[in-house]
Amino acid sequence: MLHCDDEDLSLTALGESMGREDEAHMATCPHCQSRLDQLAAVVASARAITDRDRPIAPPPALWQSITDELGMSSGGTVTSIADARRARRSRIWPIAVAAAAVGVVAGGLLTAGVLDAPSSHEVLARADLDPMADSGFTGTATVEKGPDGAVLTVAVPDLPGVDDGYYEVWMATADAGTMVAIGTLNPGQEGQYALPEGMDVGSFPVVDVSVEHFDGEAGHSATSVVRGQLQA
Repeated sequence: MLHCDDEDLSLTALGESMGREDEAHMATCPHCQSRLDQLAAVVASARAITDRDRPIAPPPALWQSITDELGMSSGGTVTSIADARRARRSRIWPIAVAAAAVGVVAGGLLTAGVLDAPSSHEVLARADLDPMADSGFTGTATVEKGPDGAVLTVAVPDLPGVDDGYYEVWMATADAGTMVAIGTLNPGQEGQYALPEGMDVGSFPVVDVSVEHFDGEAGHSATSVVRGQLQA
């Protein structure tokens, strides 16, 4: 059986129209439909990235703290990871202390954007996410006013992996009659999503996280794990 070309599926996931032959094939081929769902999930995650997700250089105070940790003089300032490693090798320190110092460097490079991020973002609304259908999970949702618009942050600790599926974040009207897919949420991670321009949080105050499967269905699966209503 000839399956749809990956390049064509990628363009479809990005919003391009699919040819009639491919549409007919997709209607009877679970393999190609599953592949399209996977690509669509990747696109949704990529479009949810904001400037706050981009790594930046660690602040000068980080290098100073490493200098202090290694007991270096003012003339031996640490300016790179290589400097920190050379300084570590030149002194007889307990292995645990040396490992901790290197861990500070590595962690700083990956999370400096969060540690050094301005705390002046205006919080527009918050919600506690309660378990649905006895799922046992809880979480939080926060909407902040960022430099480029409203940003939704969703955290649901301890979510397990899903066989042949993934978690989707939704915003809905108070009666859950209308739902808008915001982006995917990976287990063990906090999700941040730039809300569509013009979306009124007051009209879509409900935040919902559902289990979705690679089945070609764009709508909500009706299997929610947590849900809560935003409060200003």
